[in-house]
Amino acid sequence: MIRTEQLSPDTLMFHVQGQFHAQAAKELSLSVFRSYHLGFKTFLCNLSRAILLDAAATHQLALIGEGLRDKGKTWRVINPPSSVGEQLILRTMLQDLPLETWN
Repeated sequence: MIRTEQLSPDTLMFHVQGQFHAQAAKELSLSVFRSYHLGFKTFLCNLSRAILLDAAATHQLALIGEGLRDKGKTWRVINPPSSVGEQLILRTMLQDLPLETWN
């Protein structure tokens, strides 16, 4: 299940609960796409209540982030449930830091 919370006039948080598999990732993608067209600029994805994160869903999260960044928008993944997710959150959070600050 995906629940949407508006945090500010241009910021949305998507709360993912339960299994996060390919179909749920597709649902999230469509929600983000609609929200983008409504004028939102910052998108947060809270995975703290997700119990399963498969490879297809992880790939979809990366695609969402890449698409939003290409359009000049912000995408953040919060509280991933696995080490795969931790790598994903690091990759998406380091996007705005200059390369010389990466260790």
